[in-house]
Amino acid sequence: MKHWMTEKLGRQLMAIFYSVFALSVITSVASYLYVDNADGRTKEQVLDQLQKTQWFWFLNLMIFLFCLLFIVRPLIHRVTSQLRELNVKSRRLAEGKSISLEHDVDSHNEVGQLTASFYQMARSISSQHAELSAKNQEMEHNQEVLKQKQNELERALEVTRTNELHLQDRNELIETLASKESLFDYSSVISTIVRLTKTEFGALLLIKNNEIAQVVPKEMTEEQQESLKTESLLLKRVMISKETAHSSKKVANDDLIKYPYHVYEGVIPIMDPAKEELIACLYLARFDAPFNQQDLAELESFSKQIAISLMRMSLYEQMEYERKETAQLLNSVREAILYIKHEEKTILGNQALFDIFQSLQVEEDNDSMTFLEVRPETMFEQMDQKEAFEAYFEEVLSGEIPEGMFSLSIDQGEYFIQVYAEAIAHGGHSKGTILVFRDVTAETEVDRVKSELVSTVSHELRTPLSSIYGFTELMLKRDLDPERNKRYLQTIHDESKRLTDLVSDFLNVQRMESGKQEYDKQIFDLKEIVKEQIQFYQAATEQHSLQLDLNDEQDFMVEADANSMKQLLGNLLNNAVKYSPDGGDVVVTMTHQHNQIELSVRDFGIGIPSHSMPHLFSKFYRVDNSDSRKIGGTGLGLSICKEIVRAHDGNIEVESILGEGTVFRVKLPSATDALLEAE
Repeated sequence: MKHWMTEKLGRQLMAIFYSVFALSVITSVASYLYVDNADGRTKEQVLDQLQKTQWFWFLNLMIFLFCLLFIVRPLIHRVTSQLRELNVKSRRLAEGKSISLEHDVDSHNEVGQLTASFYQMARSISSQHAELSAKNQEMEHNQEVLKQKQNELERALEVTRTNELHLQDRNELIETLASKESLFDYSSVISTIVRLTKTEFGALLLIKNNEIAQVVPKEMTEEQQESLKTESLLLKRVMISKETAHSSKKVANDDLIKYPYHVYEGVIPIMDPAKEELIACLYLARFDAPFNQQDLAELESFSKQIAISLMRMSLYEQMEYERKETAQLLNSVREAILYIKHEEKTILGNQALFDIFQSLQVEEDNDSMTFLEVRPETMFEQMDQKEAFEAYFEEVLSGEIPEGMFSLSIDQGEYFIQVYAEAIAHGGHSKGTILVFRDVTAETEVDRVKSELVSTVSHELRTPLSSIYGFTELMLKRDLDPERNKRYLQTIHDESKRLTDLVSDFLNVQRMESGKQEYDKQIFDLKEIVKEQIQFYQAATEQHSLQLDLNDEQDFMVEADANSMKQLLGNLLNNAVKYSPDGGDVVVTMTHQHNQIELSVRDFGIGIPSHSMPHLFSKFYRVDNSDSRKIGGTGLGLSICKEIVRAHDGNIEVESILGEGTVFRVKLPSATDALLEAE
C-alpha cells in the first residue's frame, strides 16, 4: 500500500513539476511580448514590470529546481535501483546462484513489467533447475548403481578369466596326458605342470611296491634326483602318510648360487583310485613364495588327472603285452589268419597273411597283430575268384559260418589257397570269426605235375611207342624188301632215341632239382658252341632262317659245362623253331654287358599269352592255347634251361607279345677276367 501511495504521489508531483515548468515558459514568453509591445509605457514601468517578471521566472526556476531535486531525483534513483537489482539478480542467476523471488514492484510501468517478466523467468529457471537437480541426483544415483554393477561385473569377469585360465591349464594337461602311451613320454607331462604352476623344477616319481621305481625329472640334475630319492624327508613323509605336504628349506650355498636362499617344496601323492594305493608322487619346487592352500588344491586336482592317465597307461601296457603275446603266438602259425571282430568292426591279420597278400604290406607290424586299416577289397584285388570270395566274405561278416572249404587262387595262380571259417565265442556270446587261409600251392603243384606227367607220358610216350610197335609188327608179319626194312629200322631207331631223350630229360630235371647233377666246368669261347648249334638246327629246317648277330672279333669266354651249354642253346632254338610253325627268322644275338655275356634267342612266331609267363619255367608246363596245343612237347625244356642257368650263376628272362614273337635272354658271368688272371 505504501509502495502504491508513493507511486501515486510521485505521479502528482511530476504533474505539478510539468505545470510549473509550463507556466514558467509561458510567463517568459509573455514578458518578452510585453517588453516588445511597450511603446506607450514608461521605461520605469517597463523595467518594473520586467523585474517582476524576472522574479516570477526566478521563482519558477527555483520551484523547478526544487521539483527536480526532491521529486525527479528520487524517481530516477528508484528506477535505477530497480535496474541495478535486476542486473545483480540476473548475474547471480547466470552464475547458477540462488536469488530471492519475492518482489514488490508495480507491473503497470515498463520497469515493473520488466521486473515481473524477469522474476517469472527466474521462477521458471529455478523450477527447471530444481527439476534438473533432481534428475541429476537420480542420474548420480543410477551412476553409482551402475558403477557398483560394473565393479561386480569386473570382479565376475576376473573370476571367469581366472577359471578360464585354470580350465585351459587343466585342458592342456589333460591333452598332454591323453597322448601318453609309455612312461618315457611323461617328461612332457612334468614339463607342462612345471610351466603351469610357475615352479622352477620338479619331478614325477613312479612308485612300485612302496619303492621309487623311476624318476621323470624337469630341470633337475642327476645329483638332485638322487638326493630327492634318498634324502628328502618331505617325500618320505608323504609316501608314509599319503597326504599332501609342503615345506621350505634354507640352502647355505651350492655350486651355482654362492649365497643362502630358500627353496619351497611341495609333494602331492598320486593314488590308485580303485585300490587306494600310492602309485606316484608329484614333486615341485620354487624360490619366490611357499605353496598356499589354493596352489596345493590345484596340484591335487592335477594329481587326480595324472592318476587316471597312469592307470590308463598301465592298462594299455598290459593290453599291449597280451596283444603282442597273442600276436607272437598267431605269427608262429604257418597258416594265414584273418580275425574279424564283429562288435568292434575291426580286422586283424598275422604275418603269414601279409606274406600272401602283398598289397597289405604297407600295414605290416612285425610285433603285433595288425589292424587292417585298408578295406577288405584290398585283399580281393589279388584274388582270381574275386566275386565268389566277396560273397563268401559277406556271409562271414553277417555272422554265418559257411560249411566246408572255399578254394581260390591269387595273383593269377601264383598261390592256391583253401579257406575255412571258425566262430570265436566267449561266455556264450559270439566275439568274432577267424578265417584260416591254408596255402596249398605245393599240393596243387604236385597234383598239377602229376597230371602233366600223366598227360605227357600218355602223349609223348604213346606216339613213339606206337610207332615202334607198329613198325616191328610189320617187320615180324611181313616179308619186306631190304630198303623198306632199313627205313622201318631207322624209324624205330629215331623213336627209341626220342624215348631215350625223354627219359634223360626226366632224369636230368630230377638230378638238377636235387642238386646231384654234376657239371664239368671249363673256360671256353661260347660263340663256337652257338655257331655249332645254329648250324645243326638250320640243317633240320627249311622254313626257318637261323641268324647269328655278334662281333666275330670278340671272345665270349665263359666257365661252364659245354654239354650243358649245348643242351641250353638246343632247347631254346628248338622252342623258337617249334613255336614259329609258319617259318620265319630266328635271330641269336651275343653281347657283352659289363662282367656278363648276354645271349638272346628271338623268334617271330605265335608268342606266349601273358597269363602263362609266370609258369613258363615250371616242370611239365605247356602253354595252353589253340596254336601251341597241337605243337606238343614234354614241358621240361625250359625247366631244364632254368636249372642249367642257375647252376652257372646266371639268369634267364623272357619277353613275349602274343602273335608277334618271343625273346629269351640268358646272362652268364664272363670268364675273361679270370682267364687273364690265370695267364
